Amino acid sequence: MTSGYSIPEQLVTVPRLSGLATHRAGPVVALRQELSSDAKRYVKHAWAVPRHGEPVQLTHGDHGVQEVRPTSSESVWFTSDRPVAGDDAKRTRLWLLPEHGEARMVLDAPEGVSNLELGGDRLFFVSGLFPAARGAQDEFARNREIHDRRDETGVSGILYDSAPMRFWDHDLPAAQDALWFLDTAAVAGGVDPVEAVRRVELPEGRLGQYTVAPDGTWLLATVSTLLPEGTQRSQLWRLPGAAEHGDEAVLLHDTDVAEMWAPAEISPDGTRALLGRQLLWREGVSMAVSVWVHDLASGEETEVVPADEHWAQDPHWVDDETFVCTADHRGRGIVLRVRCPRGGASTVETAAGGPDQDETYSSVQVAGDQLVGLRASYAHPFELVRWPATAATGSAEPAPVAGLVPDHEVPGRLEEVTTTAEDGTQIRAWLALPRTEDDAARHPLLVSVHGGPWGSNNQWSWRWNPWPFVAQGYAVLLPDPAISTGYGQTMIDRGQQELGGAPFTDVMALTEAATERPDIDSERQALMGGSYGGYMANWVATHTGDRFRCIVTHASLWNLDTMGATTDNTLWREAMGPSQAGTYSPHRFAEDIEVPLLVIHGDKDYRVPIAQGIELWADLQQRTGVEGHRFLYYPDEGHWILKPANARTWYETVLAFVGEHVLGQEQERPELLG
Repeated sequence: MTSGYSIPEQLVTVPRLSGLATHRAGPVVALRQELSSDAKRYVKHAWAVPRHGEPVQLTHGDHGVQEVRPTSSESVWFTSDRPVAGDDAKRTRLWLLPEHGEARMVLDAPEGVSNLELGGDRLFFVSGLFPAARGAQDEFARNREIHDRRDETGVSGILYDSAPMRFWDHDLPAAQDALWFLDTAAVAGGVDPVEAVRRVELPEGRLGQYTVAPDGTWLLATVSTLLPEGTQRSQLWRLPGAAEHGDEAVLLHDTDVAEMWAPAEISPDGTRALLGRQLLWREGVSMAVSVWVHDLASGEETEVVPADEHWAQDPHWVDDETFVCTADHRGRGIVLRVRCPRGGASTVETAAGGPDQDETYSSVQVAGDQLVGLRASYAHPFELVRWPATAATGSAEPAPVAGLVPDHEVPGRLEEVTTTAEDGTQIRAWLALPRTEDDAARHPLLVSVHGGPWGSNNQWSWRWNPWPFVAQGYAVLLPDPAISTGYGQTMIDRGQQELGGAPFTDVMALTEAATERPDIDSERQALMGGSYGGYMANWVATHTGDRFRCIVTHASLWNLDTMGATTDNTLWREAMGPSQAGTYSPHRFAEDIEVPLLVIHGDKDYRVPIAQGIELWADLQQRTGVEGHRFLYYPDEGHWILKPANARTWYETVLAFVGEHVLGQEQERPELLG
């Protein structure tokens, strides 16, 4: 095997797994992301993963797919922006790929199609509905008229009547999300798909997550409503799929801003539901995530995976009394099997992963009598694995499925670094090191702080990948400081109310522990981070003098006074209120910066608005006497740098910047930046 991860040009071209969809009856479809034919963007394609034999590519071409939903018959519903005859408008349409034959376009909604869910003979989806079309005799047709009229006249204005206005990298459209379903049996019988579409009546507010009963006649959905102070409140509803079912909408939870309930999945027999509960970050309240089982007949709710132990993610029923979910776990990841019998005590056991391995799991789902999921570590990107769903703990290891992605070696090795924090907490990090036969080699150190702040440096990332740096001779430290997931709720609570407190001292303690190693150069060091990691990079820059030779700060928070009011996440205004901003805002300490910073920001970043990067850049010019600052600006990117060539120039610019200041190399401007 040869390395495909040593240089940025290689890293951005490697095909990678980006998703997974299953049907309980057994069909499995994986999504693989690869370069388009012109190499200017990535496209996703669907691959069927049979129980036996090699995976088979289902879709081809430069348009790819966005979402897939396999059926029990092995036909596949998917969304794609591929063009159709007589209409070259670029929008996401609904397609059906039969078990045998060519894909055909089924539904062309004027505002696109997304968030597919199957229930019985119904395919539910989300598509925008203009306020003026709501309640019309033929809403679907009226919606198209309004869409076409706006398009013909060139109107782009949007009149909002509530927050938020944006989400991550796009403006919320004039047509608000509405929930619809397509009667797939009627379509199979020859009914015009437009005539087979019905809208689900939702309570007033913005649609969030939803999950559908196995027979498709009812669903659970979250709806956000606006509070007077401009933040949102999340409500959880049980809703009939259509009026003829005779059921009324039932409000299950109506919470304040500090709490949110989200439906995960309804049990196969339709009697119970998995709910995710989040305590939302605000002043005096730390984020907490737990999983509950809701009995739909009695309304009784039982906490089955408490936040104190694990922040469980993405739960799926195996049967009516057992479900699986994933969780971060001490720099790694685990799959939990939770047994929750009616009238009995729940039990939680580890179904895969654990401290004796380096893997992290995601998207674990049920397919027939097997579990399938994605697995990654810093030693390899995501691979698809499968193992028996009912196996006793430890009796069957997840087995990789070959033939989906290329197999490469990384140009280095991993070790762990551990130390004791100021408050006595045991903390840890991964350390990626070059392979060398020189026992006396001392490697320059790059410290890479993760974002979130809720997250963990526990698995492969295409955007913050250590291996191009390791290939240049650096050791890369990947710390998990306070607010990291996988260490219990106490690790979150240690730092949530002091963004620049315990998380900062943890990062520095782990940096010093790594520096004490004989293979680490104590003089040649730099620090980098993005999002919250970018905030930490800014905090480090303003509080460590010349401890590091340079700092790289991507999509970073600089002025907490304005961040909460301008981000798309309206809940953060209180969280970053006076107590945090008055103490932990880096912009107050700009004069203390002593080393060069590379600032990186995308103009379409609405989570950490570009104004944060611009103000940081202005303060670097006007309030520091340091030479050598740089600003890498992407007019067409958001919080993440996603276009292949832009991702390549990101790595090349960071490598050149740290090479200049850490290694003493001559400044080299990436060729593609002109």
